[in-house]
Amino acid sequence: MTNPLAAADFFALEAGECLDRLEMLARRDVAPPAEDFLRATRVLRGSALMASQQAIARAAGGLESVARALREGRRPWDPECREQVSQAIEEFRLLVRRVRQWDDGDTVRAGRLTLELEGLAGRAAPEPAERRGEDGEINAGVRAFVGREGALIASALDRAARALQVEPGGREPLYTVIRRMQSLRGLAELGELVPLPEILDGIELAVGDLTRLFAPPPGVHQVMAAGSIALTRLSRDVAEHGRPDPDAEEARHFTELLLRAFAVERDVAPIETLYYEDDPTPFARSPGQPQFEAPAPLGPLELVSQGEHLCQMADLIGRAHSATERDLRLYHLVGALRSASIPGPDPVAGALAVFARSTREALAAGMASQSADALVASLKAAGELLRSVADADDRMQVSRRILDVAHKLDQVRSGSVETDTGTDAAEALQGEVVPIESLQFDSPAEDEADVVPIASLAPDPETADTGGGALETSFRTLERLQRARGSAPPSLEALVGRLDPPTDAVAIQSLCYRGRSALERAAAVRQTLAAELAGVSELAAIRPLLQELMDLVPLALDES
Repeated sequence: MTNPLAAADFFALEAGECLDRLEMLARRDVAPPAEDFLRATRVLRGSALMASQQAIARAAGGLESVARALREGRRPWDPECREQVSQAIEEFRLLVRRVRQWDDGDTVRAGRLTLELEGLAGRAAPEPAERRGEDGEINAGVRAFVGREGALIASALDRAARALQVEPGGREPLYTVIRRMQSLRGLAELGELVPLPEILDGIELAVGDLTRLFAPPPGVHQVMAAGSIALTRLSRDVAEHGRPDPDAEEARHFTELLLRAFAVERDVAPIETLYYEDDPTPFARSPGQPQFEAPAPLGPLELVSQGEHLCQMADLIGRAHSATERDLRLYHLVGALRSASIPGPDPVAGALAVFARSTREALAAGMASQSADALVASLKAAGELLRSVADADDRMQVSRRILDVAHKLDQVRSGSVETDTGTDAAEALQGEVVPIESLQFDSPAEDEADVVPIASLAPDPETADTGGGALETSFRTLERLQRARGSAPPSLEALVGRLDPPTDAVAIQSLCYRGRSALERAAAVRQTLAAELAGVSELAAIRPLLQELMDLVPLALDES
């Protein structure tokens, strides 16, 4: 099994991919596609924030400001702009390589890059010495600016919440909020005002989810209203005290509603359920509506990547300094879990879909605040199992253990596992870790007793014909066996020897699948299991199928 990547290594890989994408877009003589360029800068900034690289995140925010200026037409894509963007990308590469040996000089270089990009975007950015007091605190001018802009964003979000209450499917009020948030996006000091930037990121992600989901979740206006109240509280704290309260009750309430609303789509039903079962053509798709193909199932490389991502997210969530920060990181995870809920022919991919569903159900049930340690432990356990797919010989064993993690997570969510603290729940999830050698097939014991024919265990015909009920017959048979046995201790061999040999006795082995018949039965069970996973059934529905499939494997190997 490969060693897990450190957080800095994982960030370097992810940031390198973003920079490659940005470099390819910046090579064009004409202006790059505005949305693609802006999306790549957002990914770079989000990756830096998740890896706690605040200096690089602020510089990426400056590059994002350039992308917004290009999209809005405030900045033309001329040779000067193209040259500065290309130099900035090379500077980002140098900063990413210095993540492990970061020092004060790198912080100064990142700050200088931020100012250059802000200037390129058309924003007047004063020198850092003018923005801070002698004690290093953000000065009154910046505090007043953040407080005023935050209050304006909160007001726009409140108006959007009122509009969503009347028309839940409306999107234009939310787009107004996103445009209003641009005033704070390029501010270098915003990354130091935790959790204000994370709250803004959560609102932006929620707006993106609303544009992709089939229908808005119930009570989405309440979520946005809670976000407005949280922004109002944080903006007031910045204006009055210079720092927001990371554990503010308003922010905590907003993140809880955010997870409960977007984790699971409970109110969406397939349109096929509204028609009669025998209707051959229940509905026809509109030719003007864009048709999307079903996403491809995850392969081995994607599964290993998902495992790396789950382990990294588990570490970040476990290191969160406040409940608000933890919930916002969990909300970032919801999108990855949603994309992982794609069943396929691979048993590990099917098990991952079940685990993703169980995790989203746990987040929707509020498990993040009740048993956060158990949730982190389950994410880490599933991630470790997915990372072992590349070296695993038996994929069925891996899928079964992932299903066990999902089942234990369901038990913790439903309260079936009695735990006094979150640590006990985490131990309950990790209690059955065994060496990988123990997953091999057991060899049959040499001194195993002979199999007794099933006919020899039937009731005695003489006793069965005496009449009476089943209970009376059982007592008579027991009395006869006790008299025949005498004072000798109970023995199965003695019992078989005293019974008359049956005339039509059949060995019990002949009643089991074996060889070719076991393979045919395994193929039928596999098709049934794939159909169940396609409907994302509950774990209790597919557990008997998985158990039968595991029992058929050694029978298929036995050709005798």
